[in-house]
Amino acid sequence: MNNPIPNINTEQCKIHPALRSLIRHIVIIEADFGNIPVSIEGNFMPSPDQAMFINLYTRFKSKRSGEDNFNTVTSCTLIGAQITPFKLLVEESHKAVSIIFQPGGLNRFLNIPMTELFDNGFSASEVIGREIGELLDKSHDAISLHELDGIVQSYFLGKLAKINEALPIDFALQYLLANYNTSMDRIAEMACMSIRNFERKCKERLGMPAKMYARIARFHKAYKILESRPIISWTDLTYESGYYDQTHFIKDFKEFARLTPTLVHKELSDEHTRFQLDWDRM
Repeated sequence: MNNPIPNINTEQCKIHPALRSLIRHIVIIEADFGNIPVSIEGNFMPSPDQAMFINLYTRFKSKRSGEDNFNTVTSCTLIGAQITPFKLLVEESHKAVSIIFQPGGLNRFLNIPMTELFDNGFSASEVIGREIGELLDKSHDAISLHELDGIVQSYFLGKLAKINEALPIDFALQYLLANYNTSMDRIAEMACMSIRNFERKCKERLGMPAKMYARIARFHKAYKILESRPIISWTDLTYESGYYDQTHFIKDFKEFARLTPTLVHKELSDEHTRFQLDWDRM
């Protein structure tokens, strides 16, 4: 099947000030393949992001590393931080909304431990309830991207009264996401916690230990640099993404991508569509 080059429009929304401690990014994506049938796969690599994905006018399919077959993705999916790579398959034009939470933000929003959502995607309707159906109905009826943005942000603004305020640990985890080589003692100090209590709360907020979260954040940074700058040398990539040496760099790629950096580079050169955008560089 010959896949056309999609006409993709990406709109990064301005987050309402009241939502900024909860949500990092809201991005609306429109992909137009015309009327030609397509079958395009793309990698979704391990990431520290907690997210909600709303898929309109299509049903994506996904396949985790090690699985043989693609499974249909729900119209509204919740994803915690992940350590297992998977592939997404798109077969038609679509519109999608990506809501990327602040570190620990999904825990505050749902008020459930992130160990429940760790390393997998779950139907938002099953986790949250029928209000997701109402959100999807309103989103489908939106005439413009601006209206769709307003519908999504209004939904979260309406939930704020039931969401606990951000604590020092939440701001400490935001710092860790961007400064992943910082010592855990320092991050625990920023959270105003003992290291033991900090680690316990990290499991609740992130679904994993803070050190693992920092490793995934570092790997994800390296992957996004490689994706955007395919001619970068391994040495430059190693040190630019914060690795102390190439041994640790290769170890993380083998563990998280399930491939060597060289094979990851080859896969990236063969890809047609990138589903996992670099939210912070848009």
